Amino acid sequence: MLGYLKRRHQNHLNEVLSTIKLIDIEERYDIHFSRFYGLYFAKAAKWAKMTPTQVSIISLIIGVIGGALFYYQDTLWIAALAGFLITWAGVLDSSDGQLARMTGQSSEIGRQIDGLIDNLVFISCYIGGTLFLIPHYGFGVLLLMIAAGVAHSYKAGLYEFYKSEYLYLVGKSPAGYIPLTKEEIRPTGDKLFHKIIHYINLDYTGKQIKSTTRTPEERKKMRELSRQNPEEFDPIYSKLNMRLLFWWAWLGGSNTHRNAMIISALLGRFEVYLVASLIWTIGYIPLNMIQRKYDQKLIKELTDN
Repeated sequence: MLGYLKRRHQNHLNEVLSTIKLIDIEERYDIHFSRFYGLYFAKAAKWAKMTPTQVSIISLIIGVIGGALFYYQDTLWIAALAGFLITWAGVLDSSDGQLARMTGQSSEIGRQIDGLIDNLVFISCYIGGTLFLIPHYGFGVLLLMIAAGVAHSYKAGLYEFYKSEYLYLVGKSPAGYIPLTKEEIRPTGDKLFHKIIHYINLDYTGKQIKSTTRTPEERKKMRELSRQNPEEFDPIYSKLNMRLLFWWAWLGGSNTHRNAMIISALLGRFEVYLVASLIWTIGYIPLNMIQRKYDQKLIKELTDN
């Protein structure tokens, strides 16, 4: 029986790995948890003839409810339920992308909706957790919430930027494409919904472009090197950036922030998360400096040869 379960587990894990675009950029938490269980939901959704957008909406509803329940973090079972719902929303966040690839429904608008939903879930967590703190610290704690939320947004944007750049440059996948400038970004449709999504994406991508130390000229040069000399470019880029991407994930990844929020809420101390999130933003400074050094080293090494 145990041997059978191990084989089933390994077979499912192998199937999960086969759905991943580029293993280099995947967090272990996602491989062995979010994507692992997300694939089960994706298969169920495919059987039920659901669309990726429908799965995303379910993820949004579950996540927002979980975030709102952080208001009751003085009651352990409610805080635990909130953590479960937010974790479940994170699994479904992986599931919608897996379903899109399984059914051939991947699209740019779908990627944008997915990112928007993730942000809305986190916003609900910030609001729910901070409202609980107002009776203890007064309305001034809202300023702490805003500061932590803005810092979170920039950290998450940088992580997604370098993750996407890696996927585009080394994985040769158009799914990782990020425009060189904001002027390249165009709406995906003419409806009001498309325009709203467009302006949100414009703001988010604009922050990414401004926050990174990688200039548009350097990014353009990297693309040229990636296309013209992949045999030399790919291993050097991977060597310089894979380990650094690990630290970008710890700084701004969804898993880090989601789990830190849940732990602090279970302790009834959401303010610990807000303060800790601001403190670990300091890591942005040395990481940016190292990233800058590595980017210059990469271009110099490949253009001097």
